[in-house]
Amino acid sequence: MLSIVVIACIVVLFAMMLDLASGLYKAKIRGEIRSSWGLKRTLTKFITYEGGMLIAAGVDLLMHLSKIPELFGLHTIQGIPVITCLVGVFLLVVEFISIREKADKKTKKEMADAAELLVKMLDNDTFKEMFKLAAEQQNGIKEAHTEPEEPDAA
Repeated sequence: MLSIVVIACIVVLFAMMLDLASGLYKAKIRGEIRSSWGLKRTLTKFITYEGGMLIAAGVDLLMHLSKIPELFGLHTIQGIPVITCLVGVFLLVVEFISIREKADKKTKKEMADAAELLVKMLDNDTFKEMFKLAAEQQNGIKEAHTEPEEPDAA
């Protein structure tokens, strides 16, 4: 059982490293600065993912020691870390989706998020008033430049 848990943790770690390399490559394509802040997020993800795998292994161990599979007549899974493997498969799917995400898709999502923020800002009454005043001032400037000259009385 321990060997399966170790292999599952190593496979998840390998997937995280592939995702990190993919993310760095995407950032390079997009011309983004690759900073220590982004790498700190990877450390947080490592702790979360591998911690989750260890907790799942603990659940499997307790299930094995308490003979829960035997109580339910599941003799075939006795000694197999089922929960750890399920959590590992879930994390691998998450990493696969992250790696497959294209850099331009990420840029479009960020642009959509910025547009959504702009719409929220424009819904604010203060911003509406500011834009209204700016438009009125602009119209006043245009009218001053386009007013017809009075004909000379000859």
